[in-house]
Amino acid sequence: MKNEDELVEEAAQGDSASFELLLRPYRQGLLNMAFRMTGDLEEAKEICQEALLKVFRYLHKFKKGKSFKNWLYSIVTNSAYDFLRGKKRYENIIESQRNLLSTAGLDPERKLMNRETKAKIEFCLQSLSPKEKAIFLLRDGEGFSIEEASRILGCSSMSVRTHLSRARQKIREQFEKIYPVTKREAKA
Repeated sequence: MKNEDELVEEAAQGDSASFELLLRPYRQGLLNMAFRMTGDLEEAKEICQEALLKVFRYLHKFKKGKSFKNWLYSIVTNSAYDFLRGKKRYENIIESQRNLLSTAGLDPERKLMNRETKAKIEFCLQSLSPKEKAIFLLRDGEGFSIEEASRILGCSSMSVRTHLSRARQKIREQFEKIYPVTKREAKA
C-alpha cells in the first residue's frame, strides 16, 4: 500500500488511479462539508466536483510535509464560499449537521429525541455568518483542531477561537429563544 506522499506525487504526474486512491478516504467528508455549507445536495456535488478539478489541476503545487486533508478541505470550503457569494444566498443557507449523537443501539424514543435535537440545532445554525458556520462545522462537526481549522480557512488561530466562541453563543441563544426550557425539564 502506497503512502499519501507517494500517491500525491503520482497523481501530480497525471496518474488518475493514484488520484482516486488519494481522494477515497475524504470524498464523503468533503461532500458533507459542502452540503452543510449550501443546504443543497446537488449544489454540494457541483462544488465538490469543481473543487476536485482544482485539486487535480494544482496538485503539483501541494507542499510536501503539509496536511493533504487540510489542503482538500480548504479548497472545498473556499469553493463553497465562492459559490455562495456568486449566488448571494447567505440568508437562505440551511445546513445539515453531522449526526451529533450516535443513535446506534438506542431505543426508538431516544433516536427520535436525537433527531429532534439535531433538527433544532440545524435551524439555529441559520443565524450564523458563513465564516462562523464554516468554523463551527470544521471544529465541532468534523472534529478539526483550532490550528487545523485556521490553516484550512487561512486565518489566525485567534480568529478561529473568536468566531467559534461567537458561533456557539449564537446557537445557544437562538436555541434557548426558540426552544425554551420548561420548569418541568429544568427539574429533570
